[in-house]
Amino acid sequence: MTLNINGLNNNYNLLINAISHKSPVFKATGQNVNTNDAFVPASELSPYLSAPVINQMIMMNPKVTRILKENGLRPEVNMKELQKLADGHLQWTKNIAAGIIGNLPSDIRNQINSQAVLQGALFHDYGKVLIPEKILNKKSGLNGKEKDIMKLHSELGYELLKTQNISPEALELIKYHHQTPDNTGYPLNDSGFIYNLETEILAVADKYSALIEKRSYKPALSKEEALAIIKEDYPDGSVVYDALVKYVG
Repeated sequence: MTLNINGLNNNYNLLINAISHKSPVFKATGQNVNTNDAFVPASELSPYLSAPVINQMIMMNPKVTRILKENGLRPEVNMKELQKLADGHLQWTKNIAAGIIGNLPSDIRNQINSQAVLQGALFHDYGKVLIPEKILNKKSGLNGKEKDIMKLHSELGYELLKTQNISPEALELIKYHHQTPDNTGYPLNDSGFIYNLETEILAVADKYSALIEKRSYKPALSKEEALAIIKEDYPDGSVVYDALVKYVG
């Protein structure tokens, strides 16, 4: 069984072109979130928000079960968590990524594979559907073992979604959205993946979205607080960070 994601493609240029320097603001998790929710129909994710479909993905790729078994986990599908992600963080991250792309200098923007970035953003945390809820929503800090399990989400998402009709470029971004320019992130870069502007856009959009959201272990941060934290990652400057600042206004 393979789901067709081609329906996503027609919206990408529209989404990027529609986002201006001042993005709309809507209420979420008790915090103003700068994004453009109106341009992300729930239907884009809905075919993937089904336990039978996810179980089919698991059956189609034995590596998923192997990864879980090696880490003492069973293939238990956490649909509640996935639906929560679909209603918030995944859509916001995609919109923020689109806002970043839309505010890049035109010569740089023309080099970006926007479709891959936005597909990757929409599905980057999909693998959390197989991470135990007690780890995802733990109110205190994670211990070493729990951190290792949490880190599995990017590779699990990649392995689940590689059974579907998603571009190889988007799949790589899903797998390596927590990787770094010096390859000290995760998972292990064993495929020759090269950190590039697409990776940076997704990483920055993901981090900004996570910072301004309320989580079980932290309150929502203000726009200014989130930008200040991300700026620390770029002491020498970054066109991606500059574009984020322009987007969130």
